[in-house]
Amino acid sequence: MKSKKQPYQPDPAKKLEQEKLYALWRAEHEDELAEYAKESALAAQGKNAAYVARHRAKQLNALPAWADLTAIDKLYAEALATGLHVDHIYPLQGETVCGLHVPLNLHLLSRLENLRKGNRSGHRTAAPVRR
Repeated sequence: MKSKKQPYQPDPAKKLEQEKLYALWRAEHEDELAEYAKESALAAQGKNAAYVARHRAKQLNALPAWADLTAIDKLYAEALATGLHVDHIYPLQGETVCGLHVPLNLHLLSRLENLRKGNRSGHRTAAPVRR
């Protein structure tokens, strides 16, 4: 007759030892971990801004299936790195015309230019920043 296999039981003493070693390692590498966390948070900001814009465009039914999301994400990351705003040339909710959330309808503007433009078409009121 075969004996039943016993389920795995972790050794509490070994787990405690591992926790102590990990705490020591974290204490020794505190500066490196803080720098890594800072870099990760900065990298995530561009992705988060792109995600929020994509979500808003989906709600407005302005994000077509064929939109190049990678190009849009890169544009938001570039805006974050340069301190500029991503603007829709034709607003998603314009009075006379509604644009799409696609790379051809996006450009970078300074904060002041973007606030001046408001919810109007940008082809006449503000020139895009040269990349």
